Amino acid sequence: MRFNRRITFVAEYEGGYNPETGQHDEPRKEKDTVACNLSELGIERTNELFGQIDKKIIVARLQRPYQSPFDYVLIDEQRFSIKRQSDYRKGVFYLEGTAWG
Repeated sequence: MRFNRRITFVAEYEGGYNPETGQHDEPRKEKDTVACNLSELGIERTNELFGQIDKKIIVARLQRPYQSPFDYVLIDEQRFSIKRQSDYRKGVFYLEGTAWG
């Protein structure tokens, strides 16, 4: 399996008062880009896993499990939300796109 694509995990942190430093922290985003293999989930399998056939689901397979917390992912600057993460293999994510053009 070729891991020739890139996926960016984005974690957003709100700003506010930080009692440890006594300063006001600005909102920030932390991005982490890793190699992955992307494929589209078929209609039959989408229906089996999610009970819906009207949504496109992308499967992202990583070389190693991703352990850090994140809010959403970016693929080619398009935002995707996590629909599900595989229980057996922690490096497999089922992604649902927010905008399909």
